[in-house]
Amino acid sequence: MRWFAIGFAAILVVGLIALAVARGGEGSGSRANPNDTRMVAQGRLVYSQYCASCHGANLEGQPNWKDELPEGGRPAPPHDASGHTWHHADALLFEIVQKGPESSTLPGYVYRMPAFGDVLTDDEIWAVLAYIKSTWPADIQAAQEEVNRQAR
Repeated sequence: MRWFAIGFAAILVVGLIALAVARGGEGSGSRANPNDTRMVAQGRLVYSQYCASCHGANLEGQPNWKDELPEGGRPAPPHDASGHTWHHADALLFEIVQKGPESSTLPGYVYRMPAFGDVLTDDEIWAVLAYIKSTWPADIQAAQEEVNRQAR
């Protein structure tokens, strides 16, 4: 009977882990899941409040976002499929939002985006990323998921 209980517990643990992975991570808010409708809805609200003023209400970015500004840096890039956001792994995107872009990119470069780690919770940051990813076509989502796989 004892071995049966241990075996049953092991199967239960493996099942719960598989369920967590299938739902997009190691628990609620652990990564950006574009298929989680509640996470996407929360992300849409947070994006609208904190991100849209620079990155656009429709994730379109600012005009001429690839061009260097006279004072250094560039305008805010789009987060829709036309931009480069999907070229990056979730972990890097999270770090950029939380700590600011200078934490993970070119030192000495002029960045205009502030860090949001003192403003947004981790769950809110993941939700914003889930919202952004939910707007991408299936082929872009698949390509970005491959970037995530390679980054793991």
